[in-house]
Amino acid sequence: MRLPMAVFLILSGFYLLTMSGHTYSSDEETMLAVTRGLIERGDVAVVVEDGAPVSALRSGHDGRVYSPYGVLPSLLAIPLHFLGTLIAPSGLQADYASRFAVMMLNSLLTAATCAILVEWTQRLGATDEWALMLALLYGLATFAWTYARTFFSEPLAALLILGATERAWSAFRVNSLGAQYRMLFLSGLLAGLLPATRIAAAIALPVIGLYVLWETLKTWSTKPTDQTKSAPCQRRQMLAYVLSGLIIWIAGLLPGFALAGWYNLARFETLLASGYGSEAFQFATPLAEGLFGLLLSPGKSVFLYAPPLLLAFPGGFALWRRGERTIVLVIAGLFLSHLLLYARWGQWPGGGVWGPRFLLPVVAPVMVLAAGLGILTPMQRLGLRLLTPALVLGGAGFVGNLGGVLLNFDTYAVSTPFHTSVYTFSGSPLVGHWRLLIERWARYSVLPPFCRLGDGLYASESNDNQALPRRTGSSGKVSCVVRRETRITLVLDDRRPDKAPSSQLRLRLNERDQGLLPTGQQRTYHWLIPPGRTRLEIVAQTWNPFETGFSDRNDPLGPAIVALRGQSGDGAALTLVDTAVAPLPTLPRPRWAWYYDPPNQHLVDHWLWYLPRSELTVNQMLAMGGIVVLTGTISLVAGIRLMLAAIRKRSVQ
Repeated sequence: MRLPMAVFLILSGFYLLTMSGHTYSSDEETMLAVTRGLIERGDVAVVVEDGAPVSALRSGHDGRVYSPYGVLPSLLAIPLHFLGTLIAPSGLQADYASRFAVMMLNSLLTAATCAILVEWTQRLGATDEWALMLALLYGLATFAWTYARTFFSEPLAALLILGATERAWSAFRVNSLGAQYRMLFLSGLLAGLLPATRIAAAIALPVIGLYVLWETLKTWSTKPTDQTKSAPCQRRQMLAYVLSGLIIWIAGLLPGFALAGWYNLARFETLLASGYGSEAFQFATPLAEGLFGLLLSPGKSVFLYAPPLLLAFPGGFALWRRGERTIVLVIAGLFLSHLLLYARWGQWPGGGVWGPRFLLPVVAPVMVLAAGLGILTPMQRLGLRLLTPALVLGGAGFVGNLGGVLLNFDTYAVSTPFHTSVYTFSGSPLVGHWRLLIERWARYSVLPPFCRLGDGLYASESNDNQALPRRTGSSGKVSCVVRRETRITLVLDDRRPDKAPSSQLRLRLNERDQGLLPTGQQRTYHWLIPPGRTRLEIVAQTWNPFETGFSDRNDPLGPAIVALRGQSGDGAALTLVDTAVAPLPTLPRPRWAWYYDPPNQHLVDHWLWYLPRSELTVNQMLAMGGIVVLTGTISLVAGIRLMLAAIRKRSVQ
């Protein structure tokens, strides 16, 4: 158990340190609303502010609206939500902190999936080094890493499917009947939770159930025949043995089925209504189109987002030759069940997400097949012929999925046509993310003299893609770097409707207040700034165009920066660099969209970038960040030490 625990600690620590701290889709927001409903009201209705980014709501038996998604992720998120509210108990701070904490859930679930992957591949006969390699390949070189940073339900489904199948496989490789029954019950328990996680993931149940039946029959057929008993008696014993195994496994299903049934009753007052009845009409995609998209398209191919899966082909063949044919067929069945189901669905791409999201639950089982490549004799060691392709595929997968980690995948999805992102190599997110990241990072390598637009500035209002004019919020920041004395000119338009409050406009230069300035005017300001860095902050009391009846825009606005220009003593013109990030909105939908809105030039999709831009106080930020850094670092270091100890112990043996 040392190596699986080491892998869990290493990857859970790594995932926590690289998390984003925010949701990516309305699906996640809907499940989060269920979590909050359970905590605040003790029910599962979705009660949110108007305009909140929730989706696919269904009318319930009491006239309220409900989520069609599984309830188990929402239940598992409750302790983490409480953790967030302990740090920030009320207001927008609580909204931010609780969402931030909930986003840790899939980090732990994905790390647990990797731990099971290690244990299973070891028991299949793979060396410790190869089992470790496969777990790290799955955790860091497939799109499992990207989804470990979300609140989607696929990571939980992946854990349940892998765990249920592994326990069923292990049940028939122990000598104790009691141990076999315990493993079968646990397999059923994990499988039974699938409908309460993702209703579509329940398609794995028949595959696992048939495997349990087949292994039970095979185990009985290999038992020695008792010649003292008649044929009818032997048949009765066989039937009792087979039924007992199936009954134990089915009994394990019941708690999960009961949870799903309770959820259906709470929403629709019927056991069988899941909220997905209308989805049956969406299975109209031509099979060839869906298969091509999920397997071969540049923007959604599972093999491009999880290159290490290619190791499963020779690995599965090796397992087949070694006699593990049943498990090869079962894993193939799990993969094909999901592939064929979603290939026919109208939404097979999964929405504006990273890679083939719907296939994530069966990627880990397929990775198990690669264990066949690492089954060596005690005298053999992993050679370059095996390590080289593994490292090449792992490197490709790591680099590709790193792009999905560093840049919010919604940013690229909303700015790229569907056909371009899915069916062209140049437009594939695997390429496009890096192109967009390089463009953004290049803005931080501009040579002086320049002025860089910073935090607190809304998107440009120019019609010809110019950086200005644009509005500030209550505080807008600009940073200028010059090598020689430079004269800069700033034009501010502080005019506003009569109903709007006075701006009480102030300018701060290198933290020094320039005094209260005339308000309600368009004015031009000049400074002669010295060599080095100069920080300019525009501070104003905001007004809201929607609240004053001026327009439909519903943002707290400060003055508009109309122009910012300058020229150094040697005649070099000042470059204006757009790295602006708008103020974090207070309304639910704009607040959610702030993380991916293309005009917001987020440097990286990471919690450490967003946390200082939230409403949290300094103490709250330190507490939240401290939990992530300390927990992640301790887990990572402890896991590495445990891994090294396990490897040393193995080498001594």
